[in-house]
Amino acid sequence: MNKGYLNKALGLSLASALMLSTVLAGCGNGAAEDAGADNVAESPGGAAKKAEETAEAGQEEQPAGQADGEKAQLSVWAYWTNSDLYSDQGDWEYWQAIEEACNVELSFLDSSGGKDALSLLAGTDDLPDIIIDYDWTFPGGVQKMLNDGSIIALNDLMDNGSMPNYKAYLESDAEVDKLIKNDAGLYAWAPMIRKPDSPLVFNGNMIRQDWLDELGLSMPQTVQEMEDVLVAFKDKKGCDSAYSFIYGNYSLMTNSFGIVEGMYVDEDNKVHFGAIEDKYLDFLTTFNRWMNMGILDPDGFTQDADAFFAKIASGRTGFVWGYTGGTLGRIQTMQEENPEMNYQPAPNPVQNAGEAFPVDQSSYRVNSIGGAISATCKNPEAAARVLDYNYGEEGNMLANYGKEGVTYEMVDGKPVFTDFVLHNPDGLSIEKSLSIYAGCNNKPFLVEKDYMLGGYAYDVQKKSLEVWETPDAKIRNLPPSSMTEQEVTEYNSIMTDIQTYVDECKLKFILGTEPLENFPAFVENIKNMNIARAIEIRQAEYDRYLER
Repeated sequence: MNKGYLNKALGLSLASALMLSTVLAGCGNGAAEDAGADNVAESPGGAAKKAEETAEAGQEEQPAGQADGEKAQLSVWAYWTNSDLYSDQGDWEYWQAIEEACNVELSFLDSSGGKDALSLLAGTDDLPDIIIDYDWTFPGGVQKMLNDGSIIALNDLMDNGSMPNYKAYLESDAEVDKLIKNDAGLYAWAPMIRKPDSPLVFNGNMIRQDWLDELGLSMPQTVQEMEDVLVAFKDKKGCDSAYSFIYGNYSLMTNSFGIVEGMYVDEDNKVHFGAIEDKYLDFLTTFNRWMNMGILDPDGFTQDADAFFAKIASGRTGFVWGYTGGTLGRIQTMQEENPEMNYQPAPNPVQNAGEAFPVDQSSYRVNSIGGAISATCKNPEAAARVLDYNYGEEGNMLANYGKEGVTYEMVDGKPVFTDFVLHNPDGLSIEKSLSIYAGCNNKPFLVEKDYMLGGYAYDVQKKSLEVWETPDAKIRNLPPSSMTEQEVTEYNSIMTDIQTYVDECKLKFILGTEPLENFPAFVENIKNMNIARAIEIRQAEYDRYLER
């Protein structure tokens, strides 16, 4: 790690020179053990007490070579983004607190090689004891590694008292439990979980409110009103990219027509492929018209972040799609140098005024990053303690808020981030400064609402979470995939060509190089590519999910 930076950070206060007092009590539940029985159903820490009590009758046997009281040695592969501050993950204050709390010593493998590097280790004795990464980094996905025998199911560890916090939380949250276990009832990993009151929508449209005020326009509520505003921005403000987005992220506008471009499920639990439906033609027709009118950014399908933000800064656009943190937060810093600029979150546009937005923009409460235990791990109980810790009260505070007195203070019974996080003296971002002491860059933990809200430096970011909510939407994306290995193989053999074809044709339709009159032929070609079988596979998968 950059020791000069650490020493400077540690000099901020006396509290920052102390180890995190709340995690030194060991891998038990600390204050959670004081929780009454009435709180068991809603408090993972309190519920864990009962699980611990059932396990007290017998202590786990020490693995061969580990004496009583000796720290267990574990190897770890963990996703991280702090290589600019540390040369080794073991220097990270967060992991040092985990080691102390769980009586383990962790050695970290270089995970910078991502999926390719991890693939070389899969199926060998060199696979690390603990793997913490995104599902797509696990070779074939975490469920395939479970089926292959590269990682172990966590069920036995949950049942023998090695993972009391994790087990207790899942027993208290049926929705999450359903999302995590597979069709056989096995738990392949411990993922990041958003608590029920945590925000779930983190992206949407943003508009220059100052231009609306200047031109005497109201905030657009419908797609037609949005079009009228874009025309005004083009004609009155000289925008040549009135509506812009980044990396082809235009799905919100597809959703405005009541579909998802890819696979989705309707209110009757029926799976659809949106690109072959009539409403997709309505979307393509609108974007084609906007392109011809000069109000749609032609670069939006390919431009990178630098080009996107340059257009915002120069006033070439005034209506953009983006994220609460990375987009709206960056725009706010740009406004400090350009105070007349005032971007505000815009409502998701509907077809007719007063309608509810049709497609749920919420993320599922289980994220795609988590921790698993390899089949070669010689001390799975110790590895389970490490994964389980963040689901208890002490670990949850550490993962969400970091170190009391350094990254947060308790104010009126709630953690509040300090200036070390919100206005870091070395100019680090909120996430980066928090990640020195917290687990926000490792993510197998319970995400607290206060952590999410406290991490936004600007009120307009918090406002966006409410503006973009879609509580009454009837259409949803499919939950995280749980197809069988055979289904995955067949599905991918169908969808790879179909997705390539859709990606090519939609741009031609929007740019006008392919007449919209050819849309029926486009649909027929996709049907001939066996889309019906792909839908059938996803329907069977979703039906099994509903039956869990």
